[in-house]
Amino acid sequence: GAHVVTLVSAAGCDSIATLNLIINPVVTSLTNATICSNQLPYLWNGQSFNTAGAHVVTLVSAAGCDSIATLNLIINPVVTSSTNASTCNNHLPYNWNGQSYNATGNYTVILVSTVGCDSLATLHLTVNPVVSSTTNASICSNLLPYIWNGQSYTTAGAHTVILVSSAGCDSVATLNLTINQSPSAPIVTSPVSYCQFEAASALTASGTNQLLWYITATGGTGSVTAPTPSTSAPGTFNYYVSQTNGICESPRSLITVRVNVKPVLGPDQPLKICFGTTADLTTIYNTNGLTGNWTMGNSPVANPASVNTSGTYQLLVSSASGCLDTALVTLTIQPPVIANAGPDGNAEYNAPYQLHGSGGVQYLWSPASPLNDSHTANPIAILTDDTKFILMVMDDIGCKDFDTVNIRVFKGPTFYVPTAFSPNGDGLNDIFRPTAVGIASMEYFRVYNRYGEMVYETSDISKGWDGTYKGIKQNIGNYVWTIKGVDRRGELKVMRGYVVLIR
Repeated sequence: GAHVVTLVSAAGCDSIATLNLIINPVVTSLTNATICSNQLPYLWNGQSFNTAGAHVVTLVSAAGCDSIATLNLIINPVVTSSTNASTCNNHLPYNWNGQSYNATGNYTVILVSTVGCDSLATLHLTVNPVVSSTTNASICSNLLPYIWNGQSYTTAGAHTVILVSSAGCDSVATLNLTINQSPSAPIVTSPVSYCQFEAASALTASGTNQLLWYITATGGTGSVTAPTPSTSAPGTFNYYVSQTNGICESPRSLITVRVNVKPVLGPDQPLKICFGTTADLTTIYNTNGLTGNWTMGNSPVANPASVNTSGTYQLLVSSASGCLDTALVTLTIQPPVIANAGPDGNAEYNAPYQLHGSGGVQYLWSPASPLNDSHTANPIAILTDDTKFILMVMDDIGCKDFDTVNIRVFKGPTFYVPTAFSPNGDGLNDIFRPTAVGIASMEYFRVYNRYGEMVYETSDISKGWDGTYKGIKQNIGNYVWTIKGVDRRGELKVMRGYVVLIR
């Protein structure tokens, strides 16, 4: 507008000044633009732009004022795409974006996108062939069915199936199957039984072709040599045999071998029994579950629980499976044990007296109280009364016998001599002999008739006169005797007296 001001001039006069003021506006502008990325750069107001977004520049308007211009730039991309495709050659042509393709390869086309920009599309095409295969197979008749591609076949010839390959295309597979006739299984005898430790023979079978032997029902390598079973351990063992015609092998026939437990009686036994007793053979061996028979010299033993004849007895046992074992018992009968407690004797009162036993290897005297050792053959007794001893003797296997001895007790040491005797053969008082008590030895015992003639003499204290002289019976009457000896203390004993001979 017009603006008036009063000023003072240099001469001091008023000076009126008028201002006509024009105000021009600052100009702003907005430009919206769209472009494809393959059309960059975008030129605007003499400048190049390569990025999307708002771009602001300041210009000078015609009036000389600032002019602010803004560009909103949109950049649309060029679109690319990749398509992977697979097809079978019997499904051609392959159609893509309105075009047909018949071979494997990479194909590119330029299209216009919805925003008007180029669109590059690429096809990676794989054309898979239809697969065909032929399988030639041969099988033996006893191994049918033949399994091929999950199916079973039992007839010879060509068999065709259409499958789907890993690429999804048809796969035509053909099986040319040949079926060879298998021989029949061999004829066998089963089971075969043996007793433990029995000698075994090689197994046998009947067939028209080569036999093959196995120890398993399936698998393994057959042997043309027939096996010989081992009988060292009891049990059931299976063997198998087939036959082959050079092309096919027959089914396997089973041979079961049973090795039965052998009875084991144990070692032969010696047996000793006492004279006059019997032996029970049935207790020597364990025959539970077995059938047994005793023989001696090939003859049956009538009663094996009570035998008393020396010799060798044989036991033959049989198990339920027919396996045998034998054992021998040699029976020995001990000689009779004869106990001998010695002759009756005379002992000195309360003085040592030795008993004399024999007949065995073990001894037992009863009563034991007067003895120094009741288990020895010749114990020492200290007696104060007449005593009857019982002696038991045993041999090395315990056979027994008994004997008794009577010991009379006298005061001593001295000789006790009878005053009469009667040698008439009645067995009573027929011998005239002294009784020595505590006497260690006797030098002589003599008898004289009334004429002073010596009719008997001995130094054996156990012997006596039978009333004869030179084989002639002497007369009834009085006779003189004299005796001389040494007692157990070493003192001399000399005695003299008379005896009457009575008939």
